[in-house]
Amino acid sequence: MNPEKKLTLTKITLNRPQQQKIGLPPKISLNKQIDSRPQSSKMDIQPANINWLVDNIQQENKLEWVQKCYIFFKDWTQNTECNDQSKEQILKQSIQLIDFNDLQVRLFAIKAALFGFTTLNLLELLFQKQAKPLLRRPKSGSKIQEQLPSLLYQPQQVLAILQKTAQLSNENVFLNLINDNSLSFVLFRFLKLFTQLTRDQSTTQQQLPYLNLIFVIIKNIANNQKEAQKLLQPTYIQLIESYLHSFPYDQTYDKDLLNLYTTITATLRNLANENNSVDMYLQNGIIKKLVISMVNYSKNYELILNTLRIMSKMSLSKECCEFFLQNTEAMQNISSFFKTYQTNIYIIIRASFLLANMTTYFEGIRQLIYYKFNQFGDILQCFDYFWTKEINPQQLNQIDQFSQSRAAWDFQILQSEKDIDALIRIIRLIANILTIEQIGLDILKNYSNEYRILISKLLKLLQKNTQITKQQEIISCTLSCLSNLTFYEKQTFLNDFEYKNVKYELISTLGHFIIQNEDQEVCCDGLRVLSNLSRQKDLIKQIMKSRISEGVIVLLDSNSREVVYYCLGVILNLLQDSEFKKKENINLIDYITQVLNDCTTNENDIANLGLKCLILLLDSNLNQEYATKIEKAVSNFGNICDQVLKVKENNELSNTRQLINQIINNIPEEGYPCMQPNCGRKFKTQLELSIHVKRRHIL
Repeated sequence: MNPEKKLTLTKITLNRPQQQKIGLPPKISLNKQIDSRPQSSKMDIQPANINWLVDNIQQENKLEWVQKCYIFFKDWTQNTECNDQSKEQILKQSIQLIDFNDLQVRLFAIKAALFGFTTLNLLELLFQKQAKPLLRRPKSGSKIQEQLPSLLYQPQQVLAILQKTAQLSNENVFLNLINDNSLSFVLFRFLKLFTQLTRDQSTTQQQLPYLNLIFVIIKNIANNQKEAQKLLQPTYIQLIESYLHSFPYDQTYDKDLLNLYTTITATLRNLANENNSVDMYLQNGIIKKLVISMVNYSKNYELILNTLRIMSKMSLSKECCEFFLQNTEAMQNISSFFKTYQTNIYIIIRASFLLANMTTYFEGIRQLIYYKFNQFGDILQCFDYFWTKEINPQQLNQIDQFSQSRAAWDFQILQSEKDIDALIRIIRLIANILTIEQIGLDILKNYSNEYRILISKLLKLLQKNTQITKQQEIISCTLSCLSNLTFYEKQTFLNDFEYKNVKYELISTLGHFIIQNEDQEVCCDGLRVLSNLSRQKDLIKQIMKSRISEGVIVLLDSNSREVVYYCLGVILNLLQDSEFKKKENINLIDYITQVLNDCTTNENDIANLGLKCLILLLDSNLNQEYATKIEKAVSNFGNICDQVLKVKENNELSNTRQLINQIINNIPEEGYPCMQPNCGRKFKTQLELSIHVKRRHIL
């Protein structure tokens, strides 16, 4: 991954922040708990006829009986010849077994009872305005509907079953017993039936208690991986979408409606863990409904947390991010969370993750946040809050009341998230916003104090997090942010000695991350910061004093071409200092000529940097042995370039060839240097050297 480069013969400015470098956050899904989900097994159940069910209704083996009863009701269309009394008996017994002490019996009793109710005219049963006898399905070939003789089938029975099922479905033991998708299937049959109802205010108020319970159960079932995979299909997702943000608002049931939407988003959040969820949500309108949540319900904590958890997972897809970006109001609301929910780690982690991904893909959102929304300051204040908690935890020991909300079924998983996780995502977002040059220059000009404070605080994070293997993520994103910040600063603030000391500390700290072999990415990030700092003359002395410059030279022998590239950038800047050039010239020639010998035409960027360094190392007093070494290395690489240029034109290689010609034309001719201390003169012939020595050095 090659960053944009702006090179001159006298100065190099590497590490210009850009989209190529900022990258996506680590390839993880927030709070994805696939491994912890209970798995299910398959059971074979033999069907039974109505006579066996009635005759054995009191048998001791309740599990066998209720399993066969479940199959009977599931295949109801094949059992239309039973009499009303028999049907009442087995359905009533199924309902009673829902309270049985054996969990498997309870599960099958629930499924049997729910399937039993769906064989009735369920909508009329639940929503009839006046009590009236219920009708049994007509017998095969008959057009007459017979009235049921009993009022056993009351609406409260359905609600009670759903309530008990919702309670049970919150237990992992219950989820472990799910062995097919029949429970989900019957619940979605309920949902499908409910779509036939008009969605006026009165009907909506009647539906909400049932819908809330149904979605609570589906949400909990979706915690089982195999069941979730079955649910993630167009038919089911389209049904779920049809209930989200689709009812008329009314104050008489606003809390119930909000609870429904919260539960639906929690269901979608659980299903979002599956691999094909992105495509499924895009194709079936879910993404559009998530945007509506952000626009209309940005002040409702639980609904927003669920929505953010889905959107953060979806944001790994550029197509999803593009859809989110189309609604400016939703984007502004998300950006406002850094102020509204500043102290809430769960909201901040996901808002930062989402916006960091979006700012990676699209430059427009970076400008919206900084200019139109004017919310970059809120992001910095949020950073300050979590930075203080991380660096000085005793200063902020209050309990965030938002964080105490049981907003999600996996609250314990959320509790494992730490302040450092929020900092990582906020810093990444800040770094991405700073890739816009106008923004960086505006901060440097109009918010110079905040700029210096931010650099100082990022330095403190580096000094606290030094274990590269264990703390790689916070180290890498902090260095990237420092690189983007320091790019815009071409000279040190005058008379700010405190800030200059911060820079000195930063240089010393960078050495730990550059001179190591644990992580090449961290090494490169550190070199990018150092290359920006090395543009300032007063800091070059500090770089030499800390001896990091010596380590950078040694790293030219690295197997990583990216490390070599950034090292050459630092060295090119350091060569502006005459003391550094005089001290390291011979050593540098050895390393850089070897780099050139190893280069191919595909590594033209590295070769160009090496050639520019050699131009600065050419000197009239250069030892002839090293002059020859330079000439040989650049000539060999020039021959390689010529072979490519003969076949086709290549502007980059043509520029490289010009640098090579410049070096060859300026290599000093062979001569005889004066070896007397502090002289340094060079002569064309031995005779001229002898005359000089006698005249100047022999008294």
